[in-house]
Amino acid sequence: MIQKEVSMNIAIWIVIALVCFVLPATSLTDGGKRNPERSKLNQHAVQVGLPLPEHLMLPVAERIRRRQRGMASGGTIGIVVATLIYIIFFDNDDGAVGFLVLFVAAMGTALGGAWAIISHRPTEHIHRPVVARVRSVQFSDYLTRGERFGLWVVPATLVAGAAAGIVILLQLPEDQRSGAFVTASTVTVLALLAWAMSMYALRKVLDAPARSETDLELAWDDAERADSLRQVANLIIVVAAAALLFWLLFIGVALTTDGFYRDHEQATMVLSIVSLLVFGALFGVLSAGPLKAWLSGARRGYEQRQLWPHGVDS
Repeated sequence: MIQKEVSMNIAIWIVIALVCFVLPATSLTDGGKRNPERSKLNQHAVQVGLPLPEHLMLPVAERIRRRQRGMASGGTIGIVVATLIYIIFFDNDDGAVGFLVLFVAAMGTALGGAWAIISHRPTEHIHRPVVARVRSVQFSDYLTRGERFGLWVVPATLVAGAAAGIVILLQLPEDQRSGAFVTASTVTVLALLAWAMSMYALRKVLDAPARSETDLELAWDDAERADSLRQVANLIIVVAAAALLFWLLFIGVALTTDGFYRDHEQATMVLSIVSLLVFGALFGVLSAGPLKAWLSGARRGYEQRQLWPHGVDS
């Protein structure tokens, strides 16, 4: 009976991960299984902000299919890996399966799309290949200043959050903070490792080769790269925010365990206010840039304004 409940619990979170991450990210091509419908492809072109003449329909569709196929594969592999990790290393009733499946599924989806770009080797049999750019592309050509700021401050916010969490928890008796240091610190270390791995993937996406017959086709390559870079960057920012949230949750648990807050009301109030202020400020530093880029619309078509400031001929 218990095993059946565990299986149902895992199955529910797998469905949630598919609905939240994998299916929305790959809906245009049904997980890379087919070319997009023409009406949807035209709508996608409007969202991207690039013209899509008839002769580019198939090349662009193939680019989109390839990346979304990688995203679907990465998300599925992530769900399988998360399930195996949970079954092997975690207790059946510890409630960790939800976070684990969602986190690994999101990472697999984003990194799978990046890998599809990194691993692709364009054919050399192009009649009229575009000449190389006069300069090499950088993160600043694809991600806005705010998005780059959010990405670069991830290590600093994680270290600052861990330091603040340790100092706050040290104000409590040892029996109140039992296990919190190790668990929360482990989450922080994993988030730092995820950041390092993501930065490697981002650099590889920038370095991936591209060969196109026209400037417009190359501009579509740029649009696909921008989407891939943004997905990975946003993912790692969310992971860092989740790691900070873990510290805040552990502090809350430590303050409420065995009714500690009832016997030490003043200390609980002071530590609660300090925790909310400190971690609220770190959340703000981490998310302000990406949120501003999203709310202002600055990220839409950003790579085109950077790389194709004079427009692209059809």
